[in-house]
Amino acid sequence: MKKIDIHCHVLPKLDDGSSSLQESIRMLKLAYRQGIQAVVATPHYSHQFRQEEPEKIRNLCRRLEVKAKAEVNPDFRVYPGEEIFYSQETLEMLKRQQILTIGDSRYILIEFMPNVPYSLLYRAVRELTEEQYCPILAHVERYGVLREQGRIDELIKAGAYMQMNYRRIGGRWFDETVRWCRKMLKSERIHFLATDMHNTKSRYPQTQEAEAWMLKHLGRAYIEKITWKNAEKILTDGQADVRRDILHY
Repeated sequence: MKKIDIHCHVLPKLDDGSSSLQESIRMLKLAYRQGIQAVVATPHYSHQFRQEEPEKIRNLCRRLEVKAKAEVNPDFRVYPGEEIFYSQETLEMLKRQQILTIGDSRYILIEFMPNVPYSLLYRAVRELTEEQYCPILAHVERYGVLREQGRIDELIKAGAYMQMNYRRIGGRWFDETVRWCRKMLKSERIHFLATDMHNTKSRYPQTQEAEAWMLKHLGRAYIEKITWKNAEKILTDGQADVRRDILHY
């Protein structure tokens, strides 16, 4: 099944992801065998890691893409982005183009601490949408506050998009997080699936179990949207108003 991965840590030596260009290529080979034909490289932007200039990230993406075209597939694409830990400075840095959106679109991948208060999530979404940015919440399964009735719905109505990691869909039914993830997918509240891959050993691309479950329980059209069509629309026309096409709610 074709896929586009909008959340992965494949750029070498920028964060807790790939340790070398060689490992990056091994990661992309694993991903390609699972149907991933393009990735958005999203190194962490947070106080935990050295902050890189956007142009350095773009250059690394170009370099990795050249190598991927030679060693993975001639049509493989690598787009620039960042996984931004949201703070009071985020909006101003976006305006100054000091941090990257997804493929230079209006869409940005943002993350928070797992124990984030709901009020902070909602305020961040409102601040970004008021400035015409489209926030994508990274790995939504990590935020306990979103499991309370109506909160994901409220964020979606406020303009947020939801990204879930493949890995958490293919677990065991008795796992509370797995059950919640599948419930969100069945109700079509998720807009993007991604690997969040970091390496080839512990946090490698792992989509097969999730894909098998989805093919059994979800409609094909929705699967295609959350695995590649929504991402493709953003990457091919980053200024488009895609809510009518993306939103399943």
